[in-house]
Amino acid sequence: MNLILNRMNVLLTSVGRRNYLIDYFKEAVSPYGGKVYAVNSHSNSPALYVADAMEIAPPIISQDYIPFLKQFCLENGIQLIVPLLDLELPVLAKEKEEFLELGIHVLVPSLDLALLSNDKFKTYQFLKENGFQTVPVFLSLDQFHSAKSAGLIDFPVVLKPRWGMGSVGVYVAENDEELTFYYKKLRKEVESSILKFESSQDFEGAILIMEKLSGEEYMLDIINDLDGNHQITVVNRKIFRKGGETEGAETIDKPELSELGLKIATLTKHPLVLDADVFVNEKGCFILEFNPRFSGGYPFSHLSGVQLPKALIRWVKREPFDPSEYLSPAFGTVSLKGISMISTNQKKTQRLDSIKGQTVL
Repeated sequence: MNLILNRMNVLLTSVGRRNYLIDYFKEAVSPYGGKVYAVNSHSNSPALYVADAMEIAPPIISQDYIPFLKQFCLENGIQLIVPLLDLELPVLAKEKEEFLELGIHVLVPSLDLALLSNDKFKTYQFLKENGFQTVPVFLSLDQFHSAKSAGLIDFPVVLKPRWGMGSVGVYVAENDEELTFYYKKLRKEVESSILKFESSQDFEGAILIMEKLSGEEYMLDIINDLDGNHQITVVNRKIFRKGGETEGAETIDKPELSELGLKIATLTKHPLVLDADVFVNEKGCFILEFNPRFSGGYPFSHLSGVQLPKALIRWVKREPFDPSEYLSPAFGTVSLKGISMISTNQKKTQRLDSIKGQTVL
């Protein structure tokens, strides 16, 4: 293989603390002599410092963000951008064709799907209209109280941002007093955080109130090829959570959830991966939300034997391969999240050398 002609350099954006993805992609591009680059809008992002090279980017909402990405990619010979933040998906989806004209593939869904998945109320409407079981959602205290009076919902309830990310700003209210308190608290959090930018579309309806479900919780990694053809749905059963995040999961064989993933994939036609949160109880399988990107739950699939970064690189390069080589999970795999300490000293030295005119590889 001619490594110069076949080199595949990848840029991961909004990397935060997902240093594991940097490692996964390093392994994927290694046969091509490629490198993994990382950018984030602030320097306190651990994953920046394990990439082959990194840079601090303008904020996603800045007019300078897209020009910065284009210049950075052209200067570093990057052929693939993998965004890791919900807020970024619509921004990049609008520019996808322009990046393609520059020879840069951007791993984003259609603009419609990006906007739909970011808006959890629209996600609820989509699920309901397409016959999926989901949880009724209310956009105000008045709506909730009317539904409660009609016997449609009762405590406990979950409050979360309509345009939220991860487990940020998620609260459980057991009674009216807690509901009022958390509703006001969450409004202030939304209006004073990065969530305010998308929430500005409808501040009055920017908080969701929904029934708190009981039952087992699952994460689905719904995997398509880059043309939107479904390949496999990896089912991870949540074992335990801490601080709102899943810390342990078991990869299992659960046909009814695999079929659910296939049905979603047929409708969304997303590229590569869409993560869906599902509750299962005696009443059925309830989908709460989904995100068409690498999620915080992907490492559980990866440790079970799924190698999405390797499959992605080959799909981008249109190289034939046996899907079973990279998309076959080992059922019964139990994965636990740990802590990895990252030092910033080495990358700070590299960036300083770059400023002095030296080449940083």
